[in-house]
Amino acid sequence: MHKNLQTFISKLRKLSLYTLSGILLQCLLFNFLLAKDGTAQNIYDVKLRLEVKDKTLKDVFSTIEEKTEFTFTYSSKKVDLAKKITLDGQQTNLGQILESISRQANIAVQQVDNLLMVKAQETAVVKKQAAANGVIRGRVVDEVLKSVLPGATIFQKGTNNGTTSDVNGEFFLRVPAGDVEIEVSYIGFRKYSEVVTVPENGVAQVELKMISDATELQDIVITGVLQGQQKALNQQKTADNIKNIVSADQIGRFPDPNVAEALQRVPAVNIERDQGEGRYVLVRGLAPQFTNISINGEQIPSPEASVRYVALDAVPADQLASIEVSKAITPDMDGDAIGGSVNLITRTAQTENISVNASGLMGYNNISGKANLQGSLELSKRFLNNKLGIMLNSSYYETERGSDNWERDEHQLELRDYELTRTRLGLSSTIDYKFNEKNEVYFRTLYNRFTDREQRRRYIFAPNAEDSPFEDNEIERLTKDRLEKQIVTSFNLGAKHTLSKFSLDYEVSYSEAIQDTPYDIEIGSVGEVDQLSTDFTTNAKFPTFTVDDLPNTSPQNIYLDNSIYEFDEATMGNTYAKDVNKTAKFNIGIPYKAGTSDGLFKFGGKVRLKEKSYRITENVFSYTGSDDITLDQYAGGTVDDNFLDGRYKLSANADPEKFVKFFNANRNDFELSIEDKLATEAAESFTAKEDVYAGYIMSKLQLSKLMILGGLRYEHTSVDYTSSNVINESEIIPEEGGTDYSFLLPQLHIRYNITDNMNLRAAITRSYARPNFSDIIPAQEININEGEGTIGNAKLKPVAATNVDILAEKYFGSVGILSGGIFYKRLTDFIFNRRFESDQYPGSEGQVIDITQARNGESASLFGFEVAYQQNLTFLPGALKGLSIYANYTLTTSNAKIQSRDDNTSDEEIRLPGQSKHVGNISLGYDLGRFNFRVAANFNGEYISEIGGSADEDLYVKDRVQLDATTTFTISPKLRFFAEFLNITNQPFQVYQGEENRYIQREFYSWWTRAGLKLDL
Repeated sequence: MHKNLQTFISKLRKLSLYTLSGILLQCLLFNFLLAKDGTAQNIYDVKLRLEVKDKTLKDVFSTIEEKTEFTFTYSSKKVDLAKKITLDGQQTNLGQILESISRQANIAVQQVDNLLMVKAQETAVVKKQAAANGVIRGRVVDEVLKSVLPGATIFQKGTNNGTTSDVNGEFFLRVPAGDVEIEVSYIGFRKYSEVVTVPENGVAQVELKMISDATELQDIVITGVLQGQQKALNQQKTADNIKNIVSADQIGRFPDPNVAEALQRVPAVNIERDQGEGRYVLVRGLAPQFTNISINGEQIPSPEASVRYVALDAVPADQLASIEVSKAITPDMDGDAIGGSVNLITRTAQTENISVNASGLMGYNNISGKANLQGSLELSKRFLNNKLGIMLNSSYYETERGSDNWERDEHQLELRDYELTRTRLGLSSTIDYKFNEKNEVYFRTLYNRFTDREQRRRYIFAPNAEDSPFEDNEIERLTKDRLEKQIVTSFNLGAKHTLSKFSLDYEVSYSEAIQDTPYDIEIGSVGEVDQLSTDFTTNAKFPTFTVDDLPNTSPQNIYLDNSIYEFDEATMGNTYAKDVNKTAKFNIGIPYKAGTSDGLFKFGGKVRLKEKSYRITENVFSYTGSDDITLDQYAGGTVDDNFLDGRYKLSANADPEKFVKFFNANRNDFELSIEDKLATEAAESFTAKEDVYAGYIMSKLQLSKLMILGGLRYEHTSVDYTSSNVINESEIIPEEGGTDYSFLLPQLHIRYNITDNMNLRAAITRSYARPNFSDIIPAQEININEGEGTIGNAKLKPVAATNVDILAEKYFGSVGILSGGIFYKRLTDFIFNRRFESDQYPGSEGQVIDITQARNGESASLFGFEVAYQQNLTFLPGALKGLSIYANYTLTTSNAKIQSRDDNTSDEEIRLPGQSKHVGNISLGYDLGRFNFRVAANFNGEYISEIGGSADEDLYVKDRVQLDATTTFTISPKLRFFAEFLNITNQPFQVYQGEENRYIQREFYSWWTRAGLKLDL
């Protein structure tokens, strides 16, 4: 206890030191940026001559700003900017010029450093008094559809004082008491202004109703899709940092059943797939572990034992209100996000009218010849005069999929036939209560369950080649049957308070991720033949083999005879992984004035306590009965008669149900290796704890068209783990260890509004990425039968990065955007997976296997540019105005330095693992009346997945283009029919080693389709 207290005090002292240092640095930063050091020249010391005739006051101000370092600030309502001014050039300094202008325009000018504050003369003589303040709190909505408008810009007219509406369309704005005119703007809507009477030290509640520029354009009906685009683009335009936002309505434009699939449409984002479905997200060319995944701003744990990052195929896309992809983080965000931060935002109740959204559909998977189905239901309503909001959301998805796969390992050829059933169940709720305009609480829950029942049938053809470890020509037949369940649960309880001098929000959360594999069985049988050869050169895409001189296409080939295969061994077991996050955080925002500009100073802290564990049970049985048993005695189940379009013949493999019955009836004839069991379970199981302490300070200042946000974040991480070290399977030694590390992360963001609809952004940030638990824990996972294994690396360091981003954005009134930018990242101690051959590993009996281990490289740099364009082409004539385009492209290059694989005395340069050079999307759509059609292509360039023992052994995932299409027909304003077609051209997943034509894996999924109805009440 005493030791823990000392540790806590030490961490608190360190955090306080960094926080105070950060505050000092923040003050110095803004003093420098705003030149508030009293060194501005007196206006009478500034030499200047002007000669103008009948120029407007506004033009004269602009001329002075161009010729000096001064900036004018004024209220356009109270100062007559159209007043004509004449200067004869006799004045010799700025002070004299301003005196002449003041007399002609009846104004008064006051110097505050580099600011020239202009007031109408009649108000300048009013006796100074302390201004009373108040708050305008409200919501921005579509007047016709009554839907909320997030990302709206709200300004006190004639000033720099403004804010934006949040995801619920709500905002609050501190203003002087009295009658205040506010102005609201939103892409695709007419500007709206309203005078609000604000009580002293009180709150004025308003609902700002905006009218769309065009709710209907002849035959072109503005649908929910267009509304979704408007919301996303407005939030993106007004964001403080560089981010992309995908609304729920916009997700519906594409046939994407899960969040990973939806994210592949975002610029500079690509995905890794599993069985043809998107699973992991890669941002800006960096591997999944460099991207932070959160729900409503809080990190969610990973159900998988070996990684930190979250498989997003478990999250249904229709469970969310929007997705935010931040490519440059701010100080109030978690710092472990080198690639970016993906925030999944759940839905909330919006109106007092009950809202019902439902969908139901069925589909067909071509490769399995079986159906899939999906349904969702959402109910929401606000009660008690808008104070209480309740939202309930549910969705279910079930698909019976499959894949045809061949793989290569030196001379061995492996055929893999997959058959699987996947389900996704998503449940979420949000309850919020607003006590009054200043105080509210909320409680959010989320439950996602993903199940994957997989049957895998394998044929391994292992010829006795010159360098083969096999003495005979062997064919191995294996059947695997396993059920995997992933469950992610989270509970968030928090509150928000808007007080007269500051705002406060805080939250406590509990989230839990579980991966449970209750059963996992694999049955192996081996047969020997007289002649066996494989050929990978004649047809590199589809290799061939011969058995006893008969080709693989011959139905008389002896390898199809199950009686030649004798039982080898059966592996039965289960695994259980659990990851728990307990989090508490708070944020305090304090508004301030810098001259006539408005700013917000913000600080906060967070504590996250993580516990992660993994347990495995593995039983390997061999047969000791008097009579050999052969595969034909327990074969059965599905036989794929068209495997890889009939290029290879298959026969019935082991039927797990039949084998288990035989096993139970003859239990005494099977022997369990206790020594192997204990060694495997001890080597792979582990427990770990990770405590994260974070604090930050930041300040945001709006200077007319320029927004500056800067600050510091400090994060300290402490990791402890327990595992076991296994020596020759006979000795198991418990092992404990841990590591501590800290990062100080400065962040700076700049946004300049060139026009109301054009931004120029820049950001310089620091971030980092933690290693996976399985990478730093010195546990091993060795599978001698598979000829592969992984070993942890306790010396692995976290990755640190400096990030530079520049982006320009142009938004279109017809709802669209053209953007382009460049980005650069410099990484130190980057992590990559090294694959090498070794016979030195726990349990080794001299057999060489492929070992994978995470290593630190020295440094890496990544540079790229991205361009995006989307627009509804309503300016085109006639029926062409129904066209729309959505396109983006990202080019990324990288250079990473590692220790040479040829010798230990030099360095070697490689491409950064996981980095695709080319990533892009293009989608063409057409809306005409009730009909909508869209075709979309997604391109992922090739990337290195694993670093081998030499360049010839590096593994590359080949580039892939997927073509999808979706169509919608509006039956009524509340009911739509839709149909979706995915992977139309049957694009495979392909891996090659060293050279592009040296394939080691090709996996095909064929196409699948869905159709159904959507109801919105």
